[in-house]
Amino acid sequence: MPSPELTTLFAHDSPSGVYWLKAHASVAELVKLSRAKSLAFFHLEGKKIEKKDQFLNHAAVAMKFPDHFGNNWDAFYDCLTDMEWVDSSGYAIYFDHTDSFAEHHESQLETVIELFQDAVDFWKGEGKSMLVLLSGEHAPAGVKKL
Repeated sequence: MPSPELTTLFAHDSPSGVYWLKAHASVAELVKLSRAKSLAFFHLEGKKIEKKDQFLNHAAVAMKFPDHFGNNWDAFYDCLTDMEWVDSSGYAIYFDHTDSFAEHHESQLETVIELFQDAVDFWKGEGKSMLVLLSGEHAPAGVKKL
């Protein structure tokens, strides 16, 4: 059963934003909530992500980026704001276990969060939802907590 905070968040007509979860969420429950809103769901499992290249490679596979993905921050943002290969009314991304990335490259995690926030703003302007959920032991600065 999803937390009351997640249930409330997904109850909005167009759930959007970047949020920190107090506890890890069930991927199966997030898939169910996302499907109910016609959102494509992507899970970025962060347990083994320590470096930028690992994050970008994992994101490219998990989010099914095109083969021409440039494996850099600009290309990541370009893919986040394109998503033409995904047929949906919006997007939900769950990046959990962010602690290893934060511990090894905190500034890189800050970059990821900034790019997610910019992509959320882009999709709002396009009339689509983008919801990014993050979880781990320590909340990064500047991310709204659920």
